[in-house]
Amino acid sequence: MIAGCTTASSTNIAPISCPADSTLTYANFGEAFVSDHCLSCHASQTPTFTTQAQIVSNRSRMLQEAVYTDAMPEDGTMTTAAREMLGEWLACGAP
Repeated sequence: MIAGCTTASSTNIAPISCPADSTLTYANFGEAFVSDHCLSCHASQTPTFTTQAQIVSNRSRMLQEAVYTDAMPEDGTMTTAAREMLGEWLACGAP
């Protein structure tokens, strides 16, 4: 787990693959999403998500912690719909 003090539960989101018609990009989705949900901790904590390259290199970890479980964000405020969109974007390579 990214943070040692959380108890993760499954989100019951099935494994996500990249749909051929996905339009999610870093510019129109990822940058704002990560800013809103991740950077309060991950601007300075490891792993750091301040660049697209850092996000891409941590895609599988982000899928596990923020899409398939509710470990992240720690405040638990992310909706299932938001987790699914994040999963789609990450499954597509976080373009």
